[in-house]
Amino acid sequence: MVLENKRKQIRVRVMLPVQIYDILNDKNHVGKIVDISSGGVALVTPEKLIIQTPVSLTFTFEDAIYKNVPADIVREEKKQKEKYLGSAFFDLDPQERQRLENTIKKVYLDNLNGLRQETRYNIYR
Repeated sequence: MVLENKRKQIRVRVMLPVQIYDILNDKNHVGKIVDISSGGVALVTPEKLIIQTPVSLTFTFEDAIYKNVPADIVREEKKQKEKYLGSAFFDLDPQERQRLENTIKKVYLDNLNGLRQETRYNIYR
């Protein structure tokens, strides 16, 4: 499903496990990324992370591993029973950002065309 794009970057809905390292409190948390753009992610975690908390995110997106991506928690929004945290990447290596942008564009276009990878694999098995 494609989200309405209110930002400069394309963003897509996903459901990705994420390892969250809270730099200030030296704690590891787990959560899930629910949407992603080249500028950051929205994530859900049962842990308390306040706005402006610097974090390091590790996740896999479309077979590419992103390790220790630096980000800040920039907003919090409550949706139904879950708390969504918006994060913004900073100091992301330009090559990593380009790789992420390219992957997001591919997923976005696949979603528009109804060709998500999971669907293709399930149809032809």
